[in-house]
Amino acid sequence: MLGRFCFVSQDGVEQANMGVALGDYQHTGRFSIAITHFSDEYAALFRNDGDMNFTDVSYAAGIAPPTTPYVGWGDAFFDFDNDGWPDLFMVNGHVYPQVDSLDIIGKYREPKLLFLNQHNGTFKDVSKLVGPAIQIPQVSRGVAVGDLFNDGRLDIVIENLKGGPMILQPQGGPANHWISFELEGTKSNRLALNARVKAASGDLVQVGEVLSGGSYLSQNDLRIHFGLGDRSQVDKVEIMWPAGKPEILTNLAADHFYRVKEGEGIVRSGQIERGAESESLM
Repeated sequence: MLGRFCFVSQDGVEQANMGVALGDYQHTGRFSIAITHFSDEYAALFRNDGDMNFTDVSYAAGIAPPTTPYVGWGDAFFDFDNDGWPDLFMVNGHVYPQVDSLDIIGKYREPKLLFLNQHNGTFKDVSKLVGPAIQIPQVSRGVAVGDLFNDGRLDIVIENLKGGPMILQPQGGPANHWISFELEGTKSNRLALNARVKAASGDLVQVGEVLSGGSYLSQNDLRIHFGLGDRSQVDKVEIMWPAGKPEILTNLAADHFYRVKEGEGIVRSGQIERGAESESLM
């Protein structure tokens, strides 16, 4: 059960819901829902069709088959390569050590999964194509996403039931642009929880929301991060504060962090600051 909703598979079977992630992976302005489940129950992707209608597109989107053998926990939509399209990450780990004695794919320690957004409503499983780090079998539980090193790339912190945490930092790939917003409420709550940010850069329009809590027993970075691909500027940013009054910003340079105070606009901005190295995805 998730709140008052009971999610079932395409066959109408109730599932053991674990982690929950929200993301506008198709640029519709609506947040779809990804939910991890127990083994033999595929992780579900519910596409938000508007008017409180959701469609299970797990198989059509390519999410279901790779997730079926594993016990899924934390998950997150995040732009792995800063191309402007949210990707999907999941961690796994069984609850019974005795499962290792069985002749099945799933084990007590299980690998993580990374799905790359294909820009057409589908995802590609690239888990074995981005380096060995995410293939290390672990009994993983929590996932938190944030720009830990202030370098414009979103990192992943994984909490493991057995052993210490893991930090994954994307490396290599195209040098895509990005932009980040730290919001501070005045009339709204100070952390600006539930504030929405809509950023338009040419034909690329993205929506993000400041959320308290994320995935499974985890808290993501409260800053709103958008990948921009090869776009070097954001033409228009609309912030809808929880108190109800919108705020408009225009013509913002990419590759900057912007701190925005409700009613006062940008109070601070800065470019990237290189930080320490960590275990890499690529």
